Formats: sequence, structure tokens, C-alpha cells
Amino acid sequence: MTIAIVGASGDIGRRLVLLLARSRLLSEDHRVVLVGRSSGASKDLLYGLLEDLKDAFGGLLPQVEVCLDPEEIDAQLVVMTAGVTFPRSPTTDFTREKLRAYNLEVFRYYADLVSPRSIVIHVSNPVELGVKVFADRLGLDKVVGMGCLLDTLRFRKEIARAWGVPVGDVSAMVLGDHGPLMVPLWSSVRVSGWERETTEARIREELAIEAHSPLMEVWSRLISDMKERPLVEIFQELDRMPMLYRLFIRPWLTHYSGSKTVVGPAGAVMMILEDLLTKGWFHGPLHVVLKGEFYGFRGIMAVPVMMDLKGVVRVVEVPLWDFELEQLQRANEGIVRRL
Repeated sequence: MTIAIVGASGDIGRRLVLLLARSRLLSEDHRVVLVGRSSGASKDLLYGLLEDLKDAFGGLLPQVEVCLDPEEIDAQLVVMTAGVTFPRSPTTDFTREKLRAYNLEVFRYYADLVSPRSIVIHVSNPVELGVKVFADRLGLDKVVGMGCLLDTLRFRKEIARAWGVPVGDVSAMVLGDHGPLMVPLWSSVRVSGWERETTEARIREELAIEAHSPLMEVWSRLISDMKERPLVEIFQELDRMPMLYRLFIRPWLTHYSGSKTVVGPAGAVMMILEDLLTKGWFHGPLHVVLKGEFYGFRGIMAVPVMMDLKGVVRVVEVPLWDFELEQLQRANEGIVRRL
């Protein structure tokens, strides 16, 4: 099996390559291709990365090679991490519209070159746009987006932190949008060893936390506060806000701290790859193109999906509370407007 990492010279791509190399999931039958462009900075960086990996892992490293001609991409699994992200400084005038315009061209470029036999795991933002571009070229069942899987992991972490339990004991999902219209599914929350009544009581407490200002207004204020206040104080203030605010704003604070959000996305992709390589399938929240399979929704949205090494097997409909269904409707409408 061949796994191609497009944009392997970028922050997330490099981290993913390292996680793959350390995972011991790859055998002699696996081939990993680090994809870049001969005209860009990745030309030298990828060869340097390859030598660095050999120093670290030596004979434990399976077949890893560099590809600087994207037309030669012929892999069963393609992880799309190429494209730009937001600058580390919030003071720049780099907008979502500029991100979308730039990465749209990147997505189209690679989508035209990827083999129609490939399954694409799309990482780069805007993830909904990327899924659309690749699905238009390859087919609806050949492309999934990772964004809300990462949001799901963050949701579980936030619950564990707030409720004082190990994150491994928490089960929960985020669906919808990888952005301000994401929908944390409180109906999906379970804590190992807890009675359902106990969990529901804690959920009611979380839902009772009032939002005194709109999400984007709070986001703007806290980002601006980073110029004057210690980041730890801002995080502490955020901890007292509604869950959606914590889920959406904390990654932005992390990004603008200079750390960037790199390890989380790479780790989420590794969850998918680990299941595909060991079990042959993965089940979780992923962005796909819907044709009415999930509560009648159409268009691109994150929903529970079963996929295997041939692509999306089926969309899995799960029970929803009424307000969650309403929130997903707003998310669906918002994504349609953006696209």
C-alpha cells in the first residue's frame, strides 16, 4: 500500500510523517511518498526531512521517498495537508476570504492530479471547500475531511478537564462545521463508570452557562487581549464560558501564541490511518458530501461515517436532540452559503 502525504514539508505534514515513522504501523509492504513541488521551497526541505528520518529511525523506516512531480501521485491513501494557514500574528489583514481564495487554487491543482483510484483524507482549511473540490474530481465516496474529528477530540478533552475525569473515559462527538457553526453533540456524551442520570445532570449544568456576548465578538476581544494580558489568564477566563466558545476559541489562542495547532491535526489523521491500517475500517465524524442520508441534509457537513480502504461505506444516522438538529440545520445552511 502507498500512502502519499501532499504538503509533507509543511508543519502538519512533517508532524504526520514523524508520527507515522514512530507508530510501527508500517511494514515492508508499505510505501510512504512525501509530495511537494519542484518549483517551491519543499524541493530541498523534503530531501532534508528524508535524511533526518533515516538518522532517527534507520532500518526501522519502511520505504519512504520524495515526489516533486504531483502528476506521479498514485497512492491508495492520499493525505492532503498542502496550502496556507493563518499567520501567527492576529494583527495582519489576512482574512478567511483570502485563505479560501489562495487554497482553492492549491486544492484544484492537486485534485486534478490525484489518481481516481485514491482515497483522500483532507486536512487543509477550509476543509469543507477542500472536500468539495476533491469530491467533484474523484467522486463523493472517495473523499473525507478530518476537521470535526479534531473538534471531537477537543470536545472530549474539554469535558474531561471540566468534569475531572480521564479523557479516555469520555465518549462524545462534534458534527456540522469545522468552525463557529460546529455542533457539540451533548446527546452523544458518555462517561465510563457514570450513571446516565449523573452525566445528564452535568450536561444540564454545562448548557446553563450563559453566553453574554456573541461568539465572534468574544473571539475578537480575547484575541485582542493577547497584546496586554498573560495568555494563562485568557485561558482561565475562557474556561468559564460555554462549551462552544471553548471549542472554537482555544485553538485560535493556541495558534496565535506562536505554538500553532499542528500536533492535534496530525494526531487526528493518525487515528484514521491507524484504524485503516490495523482494522481495515474507521468509524467517526468526518466531512463528506451528503445526498440526504443524514436527516435529509444535502451538501458538505461532518457526520458519523464508516469508511474503509475503498472509501466511504455508509453514513451512520445517530439520535439527536431537537436543539442539536436545529443547530445542524444552521450549520448546513452556513456551509452552503460559504461554498
